[in-house]
Amino acid sequence: MDTNTEPQVAVGVEGVTNNIMGDQEVLVVTQKHQHYPLPIIPALYSKLLLLVVLPVGGFLMPVFHNEETGTSSFSGLQYLHVCVWAVVMLLTWYIKGEHKNSRILGYHDFYNSTRHLHRTTFYIMSGGNVILMVLACLVRDYCMGGSVSRCSVNISLSPVNYQQITFLLEVVIAIPFVIKHIVFVVRFNAAAAPPDTLADDLAFRISGPESYVGVRGPSSLEWVLERQADLLQVLRHRNSLLTQQVFSLTQQLEQS
Repeated sequence: MDTNTEPQVAVGVEGVTNNIMGDQEVLVVTQKHQHYPLPIIPALYSKLLLLVVLPVGGFLMPVFHNEETGTSSFSGLQYLHVCVWAVVMLLTWYIKGEHKNSRILGYHDFYNSTRHLHRTTFYIMSGGNVILMVLACLVRDYCMGGSVSRCSVNISLSPVNYQQITFLLEVVIAIPFVIKHIVFVVRFNAAAAPPDTLADDLAFRISGPESYVGVRGPSSLEWVLERQADLLQVLRHRNSLLTQQVFSLTQQLEQS
């Protein structure tokens, strides 16, 4: 005897066929408590590797750079940063899309807890681009020497040194966020929890603990409205899937 207690949604159709034993066949669409892991661990490790490559390349390129190539060490480091920033942007776009899919599948709590982590590295490196652009203008206007010559008599730092400092600051600020993001995703995948919309305490999650007190502030009201909007988006997504499945089953019945 089957003791499975998973929630099921019966889909009614006009034509119902009988099998050999004479029992009616009922088309049922099941809603399983299934976990949907996030496949972004390789992308996060790639982002972490790029953050390590950036300062390493920033210190090695001036050492092994050949001026006969037609570009200075300063320009080479600018190109290096832009290339790393472009790859990080693509990884961020992919990770953001996977988080959005996870939200549509019903993982609202996890999405809200990581909604800023997957974009932080991109924002930090974009800020680094702005700093390097301003630095390039200052070097052109006030530094008459080469890229490895110091610009000031009082400060023994060359334009390349300022670039290296910028790279280090970016990496020191961004790496903790990437590591935190990796830890969150690993724990999320290991927990193998079902979507929030299938949780037993769904009503409590929507209303929040303040509903039991009877007083709700403006910030709590905004939180409730946001959660309701998330749930509506999930219901629309699942309704679309159920509609497609009903249409497919109806076609199979018409052909049989």
